[in-house]
Amino acid sequence: MSKLQYAGEYIIDECKIASTSGEIIDITQLVSSINIFEDIFKTALTGDIAIVDTNNLVTSLPIIGQEKLILKLSTPQVGVADRSKSLDFTEHPLYIYKIDSKVEVNPQTSAFVLSFTTAEAVRSNRIRVSQAFDGEPAKDIIQKIIRDEDLLNSKKEFYYEETANNYKFVSPNMRPFDFINSIAKRCLSSEYNFAPTFLFYETCKGFYFRTVDSMMDRKNVRAVFVSETGNLGDTNVLRHMMNMIDHTVVGSTNVMMNMRKGMYASNLLMIDLVNKTVENFNYNYFESFEEGEKQDKHVDSHKDYASDSKPLASECKDDFGNFLVDYDQSTVYMQAVDRNQPGGLLSVRHTGQYDYTGTDSWLQRRKGRFAAMDAAITMNITVHGQTSFSAGDMIGINIPAKKSRVADGGAGDPYYSGRYLITKLRHKFTRGDGQSKHTCHMQVVRDTVREAYPANGVSFKDAEDVEVIDQLIPTGEEDPNPTTY
Repeated sequence: MSKLQYAGEYIIDECKIASTSGEIIDITQLVSSINIFEDIFKTALTGDIAIVDTNNLVTSLPIIGQEKLILKLSTPQVGVADRSKSLDFTEHPLYIYKIDSKVEVNPQTSAFVLSFTTAEAVRSNRIRVSQAFDGEPAKDIIQKIIRDEDLLNSKKEFYYEETANNYKFVSPNMRPFDFINSIAKRCLSSEYNFAPTFLFYETCKGFYFRTVDSMMDRKNVRAVFVSETGNLGDTNVLRHMMNMIDHTVVGSTNVMMNMRKGMYASNLLMIDLVNKTVENFNYNYFESFEEGEKQDKHVDSHKDYASDSKPLASECKDDFGNFLVDYDQSTVYMQAVDRNQPGGLLSVRHTGQYDYTGTDSWLQRRKGRFAAMDAAITMNITVHGQTSFSAGDMIGINIPAKKSRVADGGAGDPYYSGRYLITKLRHKFTRGDGQSKHTCHMQVVRDTVREAYPANGVSFKDAEDVEVIDQLIPTGEEDPNPTTY
């Protein structure tokens, strides 16, 4: 096993194109750059590969946008032979679907970019699901769609979280991924207080069906990154790896927009047109931070950090003596129901979806949680790459506190330092100037602060009450107890 020589070093273990005719060409030496994109809000990973072609590859194969890309990339000393620590697409090749940006460098050389995605994404756009599923756990329904030879026919790892309810679903000629996403919206977690935050997404490791709550509840983080300037020393590779190359705070507070999205409060009207009754259900953002059935998991909600979980809103009163959560009319949802029918939703006749949990059990809470993630403290960071990073991982970030806030300088900024969830990830591999370079561009979010925002008549806490972020220890912990088929 080779040793990491510098921060961001990587190895192309294999890079080949398999044409539609069965011909396989090794393009390792032609690669200029590779990008691989993961996103917890997207069902499939995507990417592109830039090639400098001196062998007239495009016309000799030719490349028509239906080829397979056999690819494996790894980080030295992180596990070249360990599939979980490398980006390995040798067993499950990627599919090239577009040729773009072809440039003639000279008469003998051309450069072009090939866009790729996974086989399941291609297949999901080709076929439809017209099938009924009667009273089955959501994971079983999704597993059937993923594994069925007539549907997605996938052999990849499938990591799932148990749901608290069984479903009767009918797919009215829907694309497989669209149908799976429609299921995820209505699922409640059996482990995390019936959390309605299920997502279905793909990383380089496989498919995931899990809640945002389970992502945030991980005790350990993948790594802790710091913001240091100056000369770090050329020989200190580990220190270089943990130092952010760049970081930008992109999230900003927009209270008006948050109110319209139902982040702070909302009202749901369940209108029974048969019995001529109306039921009201209210959502309160601050209740998600309270103990009990309505508690949600946040980035600092794990029992070891629960004391540091504070809302992204101030509990202060306005000129009318009200809190933000008092305005439940800022967002109003209406749902027609028939309480005499199983599931109660009149919309079953139009959508084909039987909801045995009831809209009141998930709609407001799901909308509010994802609105809070949109309003969360969001950073775009660039770090030296590791192939072990995935979207859905937790990381730690330490931003130095202002001298005026922390006298001893030991604690990080109480608003920007702490645990973050990776929502989007771009693995960028470049070659040139005699050196290969791997960087990770991440969008990370933090939906709490470690020090409560000031309320009416409430001052900032003393510096000694701020937790030192250095207590976070880098670890290679994988998802707890993953279950696969």
